[in-house]
Amino acid sequence: MNIEIKVDDITLDTIVSQALAWDEDEEAMAPTGENVRVGDLVARDITSRLVKDDRWPTLREKVSEIRTEEIRRRVGPMVDEALEGEVRQTNSYGEVTGRPVTFRELVMAEVKRTINESPSSYNSRDKGTVLQIAVRSEVQKVVSTAVAEEVAKLDEVIRQQVAEGVSTDAIAKLIANRLKPQS
Repeated sequence: MNIEIKVDDITLDTIVSQALAWDEDEEAMAPTGENVRVGDLVARDITSRLVKDDRWPTLREKVSEIRTEEIRRRVGPMVDEALEGEVRQTNSYGEVTGRPVTFRELVMAEVKRTINESPSSYNSRDKGTVLQIAVRSEVQKVVSTAVAEEVAKLDEVIRQQVAEGVSTDAIAKLIANRLKPQS
């Protein structure tokens, strides 16, 4: 028994199926209305093989760049729509609560809440809000750096004075003058 299969005129543009995606409840796959072509399947197969293969690094990088750019091109409008559109807040049961808000409003509310909240640690040695603690930490870094620089300068001046044989009283006066607040 011989089985003979004959297929005429297949090109990369030949439609082989319809694309499927999960429905909104993510319970079943449903057609998206987009067609899947032979070229799509070939490109997907070549891409997956090239990304895994180390023999052609330049080609692999180029394919990865094209893939990344294609993802950005397709996802970008969805992200823009999500950022510009309104969002309905829900409770833990998924029930809609409150008025519709923009994504920007949600982000700003979260920033305000985070800035004004106290650290969550029970025994936190840092007192104040998250913003106050962050500012205090940065000020301490700046002051520490400035003090370290001044001590390094004083160290060099003292070494020079000692090498020249200057008295300890003169060195003490020099240090006192350097440490006085500048007006």
